[in-house]
Amino acid sequence: MGEAFHDVDGDKMTIQPVLDKQSTSITNFLASNVGTQVRKIAVVTPYYRESLHELLLAHQSVLAQDIAVTHIMVADGHPNPAVAAWDAQHVVLPAAHRDAGNFARGVGALHAFQGGAEGVCFLDADNWLEPNHVSSLFGAILRDGADVGVSRRALRRLDGSVLDPLDPESDGLRFADTGTVMLRRTAVAIAALWTTLPVELSGAGDQFIWAAVNNRGLKIARTDIPTMNYKTKWAVHYAGRGETPPQGAVDLTIVRRSEVYWQTLPDADKRRIVLGHA
Repeated sequence: MGEAFHDVDGDKMTIQPVLDKQSTSITNFLASNVGTQVRKIAVVTPYYRESLHELLLAHQSVLAQDIAVTHIMVADGHPNPAVAAWDAQHVVLPAAHRDAGNFARGVGALHAFQGGAEGVCFLDADNWLEPNHVSSLFGAILRDGADVGVSRRALRRLDGSVLDPLDPESDGLRFADTGTVMLRRTAVAIAALWTTLPVELSGAGDQFIWAAVNNRGLKIARTDIPTMNYKTKWAVHYAGRGETPPQGAVDLTIVRRSEVYWQTLPDADKRRIVLGHA
């Protein structure tokens, strides 16, 4: 079995939708949503102790989508009272899980699917979306009859400015950042996997999820446009582009710890995570 690891190697971008010919199909699909608990597409944001400014930026980018979506914000043991007043479904977990939001992310996705969503996107609390992120992903899924949609990402510095407008690492082939992914209902098992990943793997959770997507027979559709803005804290992203990492940047220690733990797992556990069965 191949290993699941790859190195983790401001300025408003408005990107025109690449799938205009799908707009009629998307509109007709969403129009059938009247009366359901959750709109046909949901965006799940797990959060912990991020600043109100970051939470609001993420939330506003969901509200600005060019199709109607439900924003599900999952408090991982530390609810911000301001969120309860927003146009979002606020799910509050009783305690923090200390797993980089994995459990909260999975719970939010399962809540969305149970409530009637056909597709679920993910957005970390310190990132934000371009207005056509959801529509272009769902258009790609409809176009290809896929189970999973994947966009590209733009790297942002910690101050929000553009570090790289098209990150080559998260290419939707060898790796896909969680925030670039849409799961269709046919991929609900991937949502459930988020809730059961061992805490020790949380430093590289998105890499194990991507390995599972690629090894469980799911069909993947790609937009190839950078509609997710990723505010990177990884020092290697700055150094690799000739910049001095800013204060607050981190190295790959947490990723390497997950890699070491992965090597200690029995093969049956590895297969359950990646293949879905022992």
